[in-house]
Amino acid sequence: MTGVPDHHDATSDPRKNPQEPVRYPTNHLLAVVDTPEQLTAVVSALTEGGFLESEVEFRSGAVDADQLGASAGRGGLTGLVLRFAERIGVADEELETKYRYEQAMRENRFVVSVAAPTEERKTRATQLLREHGAHTIAFMGAHTIEYITSPNNR
Repeated sequence: MTGVPDHHDATSDPRKNPQEPVRYPTNHLLAVVDTPEQLTAVVSALTEGGFLESEVEFRSGAVDADQLGASAGRGGLTGLVLRFAERIGVADEELETKYRYEQAMRENRFVVSVAAPTEERKTRATQLLREHGAHTIAFMGAHTIEYITSPNNR
């Protein structure tokens, strides 16, 4: 990200490549914030709290939701199996989580992604996200999804 978003233009990260497929965010926290003001506060808190701008991304809106919806998030055989399961209506925890964040973007809320490769970074990012109104917080591990806050509670 190139700085804290403007309240009038709190859209997605301007550095992302729209042609690049969405990848599963291994070792990242994902969270939802509802307003541009909350987004500004969260991004500021994270970058002032020790996270690099390159470790914090956000997405919002129908275009980003469509891009997420079109991707299995995984490559190779795993990606093929997930795309097949999605097409026949079989959802697993990973697909349900993907749908939850996709829906948030469709509702013009913001999905924030924070790199958290260590337990210490995960704990710090979680604290900052919670303090600034984020909800639906999940840690996307290599083989697990850990819900920090219940996906059903806001």
